[in-house]
Amino acid sequence: MEAMISRPLFERLDDRPMAHCATLIALPDGRLLAAWFGGAYETSPDVVILACEKPADSEVWSEPRAIAEVAGRSLGQPVFLHRPGGTLWLFFDAIMDNDWTSAQPYRQISEDGGKSWLPAQPLMDYPGLMFRSRPLVTEGRILLPAYDEKTWQSRMLISDDDGASWRVTEPISTPAGNIHPTVVTLPDGHLLAYLRTGGSGGSGGNLWRTESSDGGESWSTPTATALPNPNSGFDLMRLQSGRLALAFNDSPSLRTPLCVALADEGEQWRWVQTFETDHAEFSYPTLAQTADGRLHLVYTYRREHIQYASFSEAWLMQGQAYGE
Repeated sequence: MEAMISRPLFERLDDRPMAHCATLIALPDGRLLAAWFGGAYETSPDVVILACEKPADSEVWSEPRAIAEVAGRSLGQPVFLHRPGGTLWLFFDAIMDNDWTSAQPYRQISEDGGKSWLPAQPLMDYPGLMFRSRPLVTEGRILLPAYDEKTWQSRMLISDDDGASWRVTEPISTPAGNIHPTVVTLPDGHLLAYLRTGGSGGSGGNLWRTESSDGGESWSTPTATALPNPNSGFDLMRLQSGRLALAFNDSPSLRTPLCVALADEGEQWRWVQTFETDHAEFSYPTLAQTADGRLHLVYTYRREHIQYASFSEAWLMQGQAYGE
């Protein structure tokens, strides 16, 4: 059986003991770049965006360093987007008052692939507009999944001028509210989004799905899937093989176990591998795939550090039959 590699990105940081909400991107030069928010506790004024990277020819991650700070503000929800010419964008949120409903969206730009960063700039004036999932780039369009923390409705930010301007789509509504839209392209060219549900303070239940036939401008009425969701983050990714991979908590109420499932065609989930089973929080997974086809996963580990795992698609297919 093929091997799966798993290790912490870093040991718990004494000066920033809480770590949560990691994102991950595979860069064209083979590096992996991970970022998360860390500080004394979630929403603490000392919370910044931290990052570390792994070169293509090494299994060793660099020491964590702060890459985004807004004086006196608690930050969160980092998301990367690579642009042509080595430019890298980082989207994140900064809390203006006491909680996430006051958070404002920011963008920060690196012109050298993440080695250094220009000062962060507000993206737009929209208190409560937040991020979680990777952007989707289609011909001439950037689709940035977002959501409104105040109303618990998913929305999309669309730019047709390479990020010079953005417009916000109409909200996507579900009975118990939804956030964290995660978007992939379907074989017919439509877009598919999975949604976290449960409502603010809700107990979760299932992932919901919705489709767009016009490049993300409008979305169908969402419907529930059979996939559980404990009102927590997840990730959906289209792999180089064309298959879909889903990183999620396979529970309607707990942020454990932490699993990755693989579909054969469409959304027929066939195989699953389990990464964590202890009765603790293992949450907010993010997937990336390098040019060699290898899959990489980061996720919150008990809010103490970010855990990293590396594995192949073939290893996923050696897992249990999903649903059995």
